[in-house]
Amino acid sequence: MKWTVYYLEKDGIVLAKAAGLMDWEQHKAFAMEIYPFARKHKTNKILIDFREMVPSFTILQIDDLPRLLKEAGVGSDFRIAALHDPSAPHHSENVFFKNAAAIASIQVRYFTDTDMAIAWLKSDEPNKTKQ
Repeated sequence: MKWTVYYLEKDGIVLAKAAGLMDWEQHKAFAMEIYPFARKHKTNKILIDFREMVPSFTILQIDDLPRLLKEAGVGSDFRIAALHDPSAPHHSENVFFKNAAAIASIQVRYFTDTDMAIAWLKSDEPNKTKQ
């Protein structure tokens, strides 16, 4: 498992990419790096590329992820755009997380196109969950 976290200064977006098999402890460490990094750069716009990542955690752990994100400082002011492969075997877990996040007032949208994800992050569209 490897990941990188960058700040795209021109766009005011934190870009995080994960690749390989990611277990729950690694996922928590990944999250705990991204969101404080975003606060350090005074942004609430996050783009996470999960297309090369294979999750290895349970539905109960996914259900707990919104709590973990809130502990990392994520609130309803954040926009999280996640790039994913809808044909991947774990796609249903993405849908489950998106719903769990919506219940916790965390705004997450999944995209297959980087440009569309960045456009949404930069838009003035009111916070709401869809897609």
